[in-house]
Amino acid sequence: MKKLLLIFGMVLFISSCQDNMSYMEADMMNDEQLIEAIANDSNKIDIDSVDLPVLSRMVVNSQYFDHIAIEVELSASYGYQLSLGDMAIDVGDVTEVFFARDGRKLGDRKGDDRKRNGKRKCFRFVFPLSFSFSDGSAYTVSDQKEFYTTLKAHFKATGTKEKPAFTYPIQVQFKPAEEGEEGEMLTVNSQEELKEAFQACRGEQEDKKCFTFVFPVSFTMPDGSTLTASDEEDLSAQMKAFFESYEGEKSRPQLVFPVDITFEDGSVLTVNSHEEMKQAWKDNCRRKGGEE
Repeated sequence: MKKLLLIFGMVLFISSCQDNMSYMEADMMNDEQLIEAIANDSNKIDIDSVDLPVLSRMVVNSQYFDHIAIEVELSASYGYQLSLGDMAIDVGDVTEVFFARDGRKLGDRKGDDRKRNGKRKCFRFVFPLSFSFSDGSAYTVSDQKEFYTTLKAHFKATGTKEKPAFTYPIQVQFKPAEEGEEGEMLTVNSQEELKEAFQACRGEQEDKKCFTFVFPVSFTMPDGSTLTASDEEDLSAQMKAFFESYEGEKSRPQLVFPVDITFEDGSVLTVNSHEEMKQAWKDNCRRKGGEE
């Protein structure tokens, strides 16, 4: 009996040491390494979004208020991985967001060149770059620092966050595959081509359009009004216009059911409720370690 207790105690001790080593290892990792570790952890467990750290929930509620949580997973040693489905401007997109164990959103540290959902940038603008805003103001900037400074100054002066309208054509340079090589240059002639460049940069590990609506579709907006769109472009324009002018508490637009959605293979599914929509995302769009 004493021998059994001794063996059991040794097992607990070894397990405890391994856990402590994992925590020490995580504390020494940068954001990129943590994201990779979380994504590749085969022992992640599903949890409810209410079990996220308070800091993580605050980020989700403020930055991803128009998304639905498809899947929330905990990597006990490294942190959290969220699969979020866009329910507003980019309906059907799936985004992966990562948080450290303390709730901090990974990729937000100063100097980190990651975008909002933890993936590294893969192209840069070629300067000089000219752009304008809806108030008629126009600028030409000579480098990245001046670009960001100008955007910040415009926001401070107008109080409105607005994407710049570039004067096309512009050029972007992709990150080279190997260090020391010259990155590929691409001439972009329109907003649509710029969007395609972002999608090419994102690849299979970034936001991916999982499905599209069979239009028309309607949403109940946070102010109680109903938005009805005739196609995807109309939906994007109306959603953007609403949230640019809406000053109330931000919350997710509520889809009016039933609605039909079309997947990449051409199959059509009728969705009758919020839970059925969440299940459709899980069945058809969920990804493990960045793969579908």
